[in-house]
Amino acid sequence: MADLETIRRQVRARLREQGTLVRLLLRQREQLQGSLFPRYGLCGKPTCGCRTGRRHGPYYVLSSRSAGRGAFAYLDAGEVTRARGLLSHHREFRRGLARLRKINAELVTLLRRYQQAVIRRGGERMGISSHA
Repeated sequence: MADLETIRRQVRARLREQGTLVRLLLRQREQLQGSLFPRYGLCGKPTCGCRTGRRHGPYYVLSSRSAGRGAFAYLDAGEVTRARGLLSHHREFRRGLARLRKINAELVTLLRRYQQAVIRRGGERMGISSHA
């Protein structure tokens, strides 16, 4: 039989972790979903160096999706660093949400174990077999 105090300690630990994670996620307000990639291009001049392998660029493109439709935006050099940071925030946020889902599932499992242990313990006190 599971020790009720052990389960209580585990529940409290998960609740502390859950609270810390929720506070952290709420602080990550600014974020950007999508991908950032460089593009290199060819110009229309037949004698330009881009025709021999050295292309123009890099030009940074932000790719995102909204309502099932893709969108692209070219970014200025000054915007690239900020965009990388905001994209990184979004990845961290997603990892945090995944961890939060796992903690919540662990809490549900622990609370069910606690409930079953309490029911078994109550039945034993009353002289009722839990196998019936």
